Amino acid sequence: MDIPADVGFDTHSDGDVLCHALLDALAGAIADGDLGTHYREDDLDAEDAVSLGFVEEFAQYLADRGYIVGNVDGFITLGTVRLRPHIEAVRENLAKALRMDLAEVSVKARSIDGIGPEGEGTACGAWVSVLGYRAAD
Repeated sequence: MDIPADVGFDTHSDGDVLCHALLDALAGAIADGDLGTHYREDDLDAEDAVSLGFVEEFAQYLADRGYIVGNVDGFITLGTVRLRPHIEAVRENLAKALRMDLAEVSVKARSIDGIGPEGEGTACGAWVSVLGYRAAD
């Protein structure tokens, strides 16, 4: 999903910071490294990749290892980019990629009111918490 904006960041993949934070949280929940452990920056196949595809792949990785994601709670700051009109679509995309019910995926956004690098639009940030557990045998 593209969100129109006058600003952007130079990144290796599509730079979807929310998906990147989600991948870090999912890997951390099972004590299996982080985004860079599973998707190397020097991997040419990852260049310009859609980060939501990484989320789909990692959801399968978790399932193959017997893990279930109970819920996801994300928070994103993109400064001058207004995300409120897009939040439901973001939630739907994440829920689909994770094969979860929409009610189990929360996403919040803040503009930071022009304060600091995020508020000025020169930086962005995302934080994600997940509840994960092993499937019963």
